[in-house]
Amino acid sequence: MLIYIAKAEGSVSSTVVIDGRNMDNDPAIILPILSSIHAILQEMKGYETITKFAVIQPSTHPMYDLNYFFFQLIPGETCRFEYTGSCGHSILASIQVAITWGWIFSASPGLRVRVYVENIGNSLVCEVDQATRQGINCTAHFFETGDTRLGSFLLTGNPSDVLVTEDGEVEVSLISAGNPYVFVDAKMLGCFSQFDLFQAGEELFQKLQRIRNAASRRLGWNPESVFPKIAAVSRFDEESLSVRAISVPKWHPTLALTGTACLGVASAIKGTLVHRMIEGMNSENGLVKIVTQGGTTCVSSITTGSSPEDRLLYNSISNKNVQLIEPINLVKGEIYPWKQPVLL
Repeated sequence: MLIYIAKAEGSVSSTVVIDGRNMDNDPAIILPILSSIHAILQEMKGYETITKFAVIQPSTHPMYDLNYFFFQLIPGETCRFEYTGSCGHSILASIQVAITWGWIFSASPGLRVRVYVENIGNSLVCEVDQATRQGINCTAHFFETGDTRLGSFLLTGNPSDVLVTEDGEVEVSLISAGNPYVFVDAKMLGCFSQFDLFQAGEELFQKLQRIRNAASRRLGWNPESVFPKIAAVSRFDEESLSVRAISVPKWHPTLALTGTACLGVASAIKGTLVHRMIEGMNSENGLVKIVTQGGTTCVSSITTGSSPEDRLLYNSISNKNVQLIEPINLVKGEIYPWKQPVLL
């Protein structure tokens, strides 16, 4: 079994990438394998915090290069995995591993890798901007293959909703693009500067968790699920949005790639909190600049307009870096690092 660990810059966790060529695409079969790998990683210093797992294989579909199936470990005493969503950073890590395994032509500027995401049935195209032996810098393009009306991304059909929490009422936008997100204005939570937002601690964290739980109740979802995710967003200058997000069970160092795509969609729909924030913003070619504690990126949502009946064509997210970490080889319940991937 080929297994490799890779990480996209800004991700909350590295990804364990698993060769799925000889594996049935069935969670009932895959989950015990992931549980075994996770148990082994728990005994290895530096690996115990990995929460992302991906099963990949070369695609047989003429439109795609790679099929990708994502599994998110849910922290807790019992080993559980969520597989109803996706992770853009993990997709990019998986692409780099597929290149290393020789499934895809060697990376060079201009290379485009097309990925079909099994979990949610959408597509991502990774366009390589720069390449080295150990990684790539790329632009990620998200394409929707289903109903692309902007209104279809509104989880309640409304551009904004008011939730009732222990802290009072709060206005949010509930958007699902790639993954479902709750967006809330950081200023409504007492953060009136980028410094306030990025330095806020446990009090803000718990407020966001309570808002996320209220959103789960409104949607009728399992409150123990990792979805919806949540991010506090505000505009503190004329050129960018500042964002602070939670990735279960802690602060995200940046913003998930799917979260960035979702924020881009939210910015495109008239009436959402994010759309209101970017009105009058200085931007180049429709790019929305996003600033997080861990770095800066840009998202551009190409649409036919801003009404619920208009359509999303695609999302583009630029300046993403992916680095290989190391291959691992499972032999009799132990992990051995190798300079080259080994097929068992």
